[in-house]
Amino acid sequence: MCAVGAAALLLVGAARSAGSGGAGTVLAVAAVVLTGVLVWAALGLLLVRRPASAAVPLPREAAPEFHGMIRELAADLRVPEPDEVRVCPECDSWLEQGGGRWFGLRRRRTVLVVGAPFLWWLRVGELRALLAPVVAGTEPSADPHIAAARAWVRRLDALAHPYAARVRPAKVAPWTAPLRRVPRAFARQLLDLTRGQAETMERDVAAWASTRAQDLDAVLRATAHEQVGLAYAGWDRLLTRLAAPAWNLGSYPDALMAGVVAALTELSQRDRLADVFGARLADRPASDLLLSPERVDAQVSRLAADIFADRASRQPVGWADYPSRVIEPIWRARATVLVDALDASDGRPGPANVGRVLDRIRDGAGTGDPSGFDPERMTEHVIALVACAAVDTGRMRPAVDWLDGAVLVDQSGRVADVAGLVGQAVDDHDDRPLRRWLDGIGVRTAEPIRL
Repeated sequence: MCAVGAAALLLVGAARSAGSGGAGTVLAVAAVVLTGVLVWAALGLLLVRRPASAAVPLPREAAPEFHGMIRELAADLRVPEPDEVRVCPECDSWLEQGGGRWFGLRRRRTVLVVGAPFLWWLRVGELRALLAPVVAGTEPSADPHIAAARAWVRRLDALAHPYAARVRPAKVAPWTAPLRRVPRAFARQLLDLTRGQAETMERDVAAWASTRAQDLDAVLRATAHEQVGLAYAGWDRLLTRLAAPAWNLGSYPDALMAGVVAALTELSQRDRLADVFGARLADRPASDLLLSPERVDAQVSRLAADIFADRASRQPVGWADYPSRVIEPIWRARATVLVDALDASDGRPGPANVGRVLDRIRDGAGTGDPSGFDPERMTEHVIALVACAAVDTGRMRPAVDWLDGAVLVDQSGRVADVAGLVGQAVDDHDDRPLRRWLDGIGVRTAEPIRL
């Protein structure tokens, strides 16, 4: 409204100056241009909508027990119940404002967004305790002044930082970039002016919510916070070592939450406090509060690929098929790259076998030949080549390790230390342990590998 008022004053001034000679005409033109800039900036603020966080809706009929837990939690905290619940593929939980219609009128809705790794890993009591301070925030969220202030800041932030949202912004035509710079710069200035007050308000709201929830399930909340740190570690390793390779092939694991439970179970067993943490696994997991955890898992897994993958991921892959559809194709693709690099270095095609590569490494050329292969990349590609040769014997196979990613195992499931053997060959130019191991599993280093 201030921008519209300023624009009106400028237009009035422009109209009065237009007939006052050359100087008046220049001022009138400048006033019209400035008016256009102000109106364009105001329209940008008026029309922008910050997209809701990418999350899977969890209606009451899909999780009546979970909604019942949230309702009881809100009653114990003496705060309003969230209007809606969604599940997101992140290790976090928060409240956000959504829109809705009630008898044709638009009204604000409070949405509780719950991180899927928490829902699958935490026990029922732990999740209730962890969500208590979040749910307590529904009362200040219902305050009209706080809601209006948050809506204003979100609007400014959506315009000033369109790529910082938890979802990818919609694609726009490149030629509109100059037109979007004016309202974006205007929004950034306003955001800088209001940032301090907004941060103070949020700190006060968080302190109030924490105080309201501090006496509710305090012991369980301490345990839950310990598990949150574990969840972060396991979730990150699962995404980087198992999900990302599939995404790069245009596929996506269709049960990430089942994977994160397996990864965190293994991680907790490796931890020095495994006995303490292991006892909690006998309690009921929070995912049991869902009627169909597998269905929600599939939806969240697809959403994670849409958010985090660099390329479109359209083909779901189950964990049982992951070794043959993801691990082995990646190994063979890397082995092909290595052989092609050797051919380019030699100036002619050569045999695609392990012996050729090991001879090159043993001669001390592993750090700079093929050109462009540093020791780390060389090790990665030699591991792939060796793994392909081992798989071709029928005695070894690719497998999933929930924490380490792709591994090579024998028929009994025992993991082979290929990385250690190849690392010794590349770094120390000592391929004798690797050759002995290859001979032991029946790999003939002169035989060609299936690429």
